Amino acid sequence: MKGLMRPLLALVAAVAVIAAFLALSGDSPAATLALFFSRPFSSWWHFGNLLNYAALLMIAATGSALALRSGSLNLGGEAQVYAPALVTALILSSGRLPSGLSPLEAALPFAAAALAATISGAALAAIPALLRAKRGVSELLSSFLFSAAALPVLDYLVGGPLRDQSKNLLATPAISEAVRLPPLVEPSLLNASFFVALAVAGGFALFLTRTKAGFRLGVTGVAPEFARFSGFDTGRISATALTASGALHGLAGFFSVTGTWYLCHQAHSGGMGWSALAVALMAGKSPYAIVPAALVFSWIETASDSALMSTRFSFDSTSIVQSILLLVISARLLGGASARLLGGASARLRGASTFARRRRA
Repeated sequence: MKGLMRPLLALVAAVAVIAAFLALSGDSPAATLALFFSRPFSSWWHFGNLLNYAALLMIAATGSALALRSGSLNLGGEAQVYAPALVTALILSSGRLPSGLSPLEAALPFAAAALAATISGAALAAIPALLRAKRGVSELLSSFLFSAAALPVLDYLVGGPLRDQSKNLLATPAISEAVRLPPLVEPSLLNASFFVALAVAGGFALFLTRTKAGFRLGVTGVAPEFARFSGFDTGRISATALTASGALHGLAGFFSVTGTWYLCHQAHSGGMGWSALAVALMAGKSPYAIVPAALVFSWIETASDSALMSTRFSFDSTSIVQSILLLVISARLLGGASARLLGGASARLRGASTFARRRRA
């Protein structure tokens, strides 16, 4: 519970700042705030879509948190969501699959697309991981630059050679209905990916807290020199964690196509990679905080969009709201950074010493 206090306080502070911003930005502050707090829960359409977006954030944020716990920072999430989504849309396109597939027949291409999406996301993250391991290039810079270079190429492919020429939308052809995840609660888009997201986040928490590999990962992230002294292959651990981070972003891209959009449109990631990183930063050092952080972040985005659209504000205001949220989270994180670093390192060193004594015994 102690580890959850800082993320919760950061979320409360972020909501307070956003509420104040909305109240001061409109002619009717009371109506705007009422929409902000009530609209996401006013119907199954709004609430189901909130949960659906939270599911995508949980999966991608677990990937971001995995990289953070290993001492890396994955800033390539946008391309690692977008490219796998495009791969998924191409594999499952209705023009490539025969019509009238039974659920059993559709399982094979569905699984193949999921595997291809995770591999493509992992491949995009493996490049900065290898550059760091082999050449000492900072993954912070390489992952961001590689993603920034890939996004225009993906936009060109979706809006040009791979575009569905029969439609006006800048998007690929829709995927076959046989491989779409049906809504659990109509008319919302909430689907089975929500339970997959809970399983991914829960598995990540158990991995960190209950396995030796998770322990080594945590020690590598907090005290890399001590980890090397203890015989841990820190380069391999960091590279593996960063690659797995990309794979989870790819899985989020897969579900964004099969459960939400049913196609890959231009600018498909839509800031999901950055939002996932924000959720991981909210959760901080507690792996159990990813699920509530994703739910609250999804609510904040959904609520602010509803409030701003209903009061006819420009869409630039939404970006301002998101910026305020990230600033509050960052300030909260930086405020106790030194204390957390020292305390976490001390705890990890004590645990590592105990682990080493047990191994010798």
